[in-house]
Amino acid sequence: MKKKNLFTLMALALAMLVGSTSVDAQIRGIGEKVKSGVSNAASKTVSEKVSIEKIPATVEEFRTLQAEIGTTPEGCVMLQLVAMEMYRRDKVVGRECLSLNNTTTNLGSVTNRLNELYRENDTYARPYIVAACFKGAKPSNGYNPDKPYTLRLRMDPTKTDQRSQILKGVVKYVQLYSDGWDNPWRNVDVVKQQGEEFYRVANCPAILTQCKEIDFDSSADWKGLE
Repeated sequence: MKKKNLFTLMALALAMLVGSTSVDAQIRGIGEKVKSGVSNAASKTVSEKVSIEKIPATVEEFRTLQAEIGTTPEGCVMLQLVAMEMYRRDKVVGRECLSLNNTTTNLGSVTNRLNELYRENDTYARPYIVAACFKGAKPSNGYNPDKPYTLRLRMDPTKTDQRSQILKGVVKYVQLYSDGWDNPWRNVDVVKQQGEEFYRVANCPAILTQCKEIDFDSSADWKGLE
């Protein structure tokens, strides 16, 4: 083999080696950025800024509360729990409030599920499911939450906002912390639809699944919510 050809082959081999090293470095760099992004997302601060003193008794009171907090995703989650508890107390009033805080595509599944959870004299029922979502409530204390009733919320660290053509808005993914389930983070998807003032719940099966029963040796019975 002529020297000129040998030098050419050596140069090509060296270039390939350098190129490979450069690509490997780029891949490592991308991996480090991804890990960093996941780490930063997972450490998103939990907010406890959404709280109420008592559950509204009428649709008018619910509308007043919605005007105060319904323009935020966090407030929308609180309103969902409020409406769920109102539905337990009075289905007619509660359904109207749920209709104000849910997309039309989600309303039916919520009321159907609540009818199961609120059945009387049924071991499957969970009349305290809303109480289980508030700070301080747990199976060992009869799901009696701290006052004022406060939610621990964060944006889902694994998801980003998603445009929805069907819902005509941008969906935000909120997570609610509760001691009432083995998996404490419960997902609630909310959306502010085009032209609407308030957020609405688009999907929330995680807060409609059975929470754990009150412990048989609980320090207290469930006292209900004010």
